[in-house]
Amino acid sequence: MKTTSARHSRPKATIAAAATRFPAAILAAILLAFATSPASAECGPAAAEVDARCYPGNLQAAVNAAISTDRPLVMPHGTYQGPIVIDYTPRAGTGFELISRGATIQGTLTIQCEGSCFYFHQEGTLFVSADTNGYAVVIGKPDFSDAQNSIKIDQGAGSGGVQLNYVLGSDLFIVADSAGGAAGLDLRQLQFSTLKGAGSAASGYAAAIEDGYVIADSLQSLDLEASQSCLLMTSPHAASNVWLNVYEDCPVEGLLSRSALTGNSGMGGVVGGNVLVPYRMTN
Repeated sequence: MKTTSARHSRPKATIAAAATRFPAAILAAILLAFATSPASAECGPAAAEVDARCYPGNLQAAVNAAISTDRPLVMPHGTYQGPIVIDYTPRAGTGFELISRGATIQGTLTIQCEGSCFYFHQEGTLFVSADTNGYAVVIGKPDFSDAQNSIKIDQGAGSGGVQLNYVLGSDLFIVADSAGGAAGLDLRQLQFSTLKGAGSAASGYAAAIEDGYVIADSLQSLDLEASQSCLLMTSPHAASNVWLNVYEDCPVEGLLSRSALTGNSGMGGVVGGNVLVPYRMTN
């Protein structure tokens, strides 16, 4: 027992000596690197999840690996370079899960598939920041060829605006801020879904519904402000939606078409003090 005890005392002395030789800041950096880098076992094919840190500087490779091996993708807190395309066609029937722990994608994010797809799930808080003439986040193809069914966005924030193309039966919490002329929230085709969150656009509409079928949706507690106009709703196919407790605070409330009002109803809500011009109507 004494021999064993003597042998174990040497590593302790060595660790103590190392601490005295290295400045505290360097030692802290080394410990932080160990804390933030995945262990080699977490990067192997036997890992239950694909950790984005296993693919330094190549988030797209991490996405592709997760889809091809049918595993969730985990993005720990940090900044990852885009653009990123999540095409989960191989998992169209069972879905794909993206787990974000406060991660930021610097560049655009596109979520799409071929045909009709189900169960995409973004868990946690994900930030997407992009300097683009289009949208920072695009869900579904602009030609409406890939129906995104039963998807769930826990908490997504797009600096550059968010466009929803053909999303059905879904639960979404999205905060979208467009610094250019695009809408904050562009709802092109959204059906029997629940949408919460916020939209804003420096020189455009906080939210826009212009062309596709936007029907039977529950638009709840949306914060539409910090924009020239709050809402553009001119699609002749926008019907039977409920706007519940929406907050609007833009100089111009917005532009509505008479056909777009068919079956739409509003309950509760607040109009802020910055509103100078009420809704205008068009045919």
